[in-house]
Amino acid sequence: MTHPTRRALRSSPEGVSRPDAAPAATRRSVRDRERAAEAIALTASEARAAERVTVVEGSAPLYTTRRAMRDAATQIARDLPVQIAEPTFESPSIVVDAPSLGNGGDQIPSVRPVPRALAPRVIRQAPIAPPTQAKRGARKIVQKITAGGALLFIGSLVVVTSLPAQAVQAPNGLDPEVAQMSEGVQTLEGVNAESTGYFQRDDIIVNDQIAAARMAPGELAAYQAVADSEVAGPSYTGDPAFPQVWGMLETGFVQTPFPNLDQVPMSSGFGYRPGGFHGGSDFIPGIGTDVRPIANGVVSAVFQGNNPGGGGYSVFIDHNIDGQFVQSWYGHMLPGSLTVEVGQVVDITTVIGQVGNSGRSTGPHLHLELKNADYVSFDPLLWLQTREMNLEYR
Repeated sequence: MTHPTRRALRSSPEGVSRPDAAPAATRRSVRDRERAAEAIALTASEARAAERVTVVEGSAPLYTTRRAMRDAATQIARDLPVQIAEPTFESPSIVVDAPSLGNGGDQIPSVRPVPRALAPRVIRQAPIAPPTQAKRGARKIVQKITAGGALLFIGSLVVVTSLPAQAVQAPNGLDPEVAQMSEGVQTLEGVNAESTGYFQRDDIIVNDQIAAARMAPGELAAYQAVADSEVAGPSYTGDPAFPQVWGMLETGFVQTPFPNLDQVPMSSGFGYRPGGFHGGSDFIPGIGTDVRPIANGVVSAVFQGNNPGGGGYSVFIDHNIDGQFVQSWYGHMLPGSLTVEVGQVVDITTVIGQVGNSGRSTGPHLHLELKNADYVSFDPLLWLQTREMNLEYR
């Protein structure tokens, strides 16, 4: 007689194995059922919410996920036209206004003169026989005559310079008034003022965007006084933390964090990469390199190695770029190198810190990240190119 197994006894209340009985529920199957039920409930909830939403024509687009918002912001940045001025060269011209030289008032282009052809070199054959004795004698006579004439000339100069002024008298029959130069007879004609032009300060216009973006110490102190009178707001909302001074700092000049460097290597760009989405661009100019803000602005957050996102020693700055809100992040900087604080007004010459390796970092670099008014990250490198600021990298 075959005895039933313990498993069969547990599956049947009578202690008899039943092949047609349903298998017992496991933890995995129960968890799968719960997840399926949650997904169904979430889908139904989203469908009900979508039915209650009314989209007004002309309103801003709606995004269901942050990824969709980020992709839309990136696409807008890519669609911006890039205008790069083509290098042009105009040949300068020289204006000659000298009637005595001819061609008065004509413009002569600055053309490099054609080099004159070199004359052919003539090689003379050395005399075979020495000069005759007669030629040597004639040469000695000429040298003696020349030396004598020079001595006579020098002697006459000595005599003339040693005579007093009274020894020179007017010849007989010559009017003394004619022999002397009377005052007021010789005059110099004046120059016509209409033909002379002068530069004035208002006539010279200097269009230097970098000089205009720099702040004088007095101007910086005035903006700082306004910032000190405000209460700092949050830095994660897409709105300026110091709205009053932010509205006064509108600028159109943008630079790279390393304005003194021509080329900056980049280790990781904006977008998806192994491990997730990378919201900025990583530049590796070398540890200890000075970091400057991309534009004038006010510091909205400073993290001394305690950034929730793993950015280590970081600085956030709010900018007013042509009336638009832009927030710049500078992450993984060198510990102890941060020179700014929350509420400080900075310009393009301010050094905010140095490149380091703090936070969750695999090597010394600067993480540059930009946020718009929707607080969505967009490509910093592409945005700088649209502002005619090409940050080259190897």
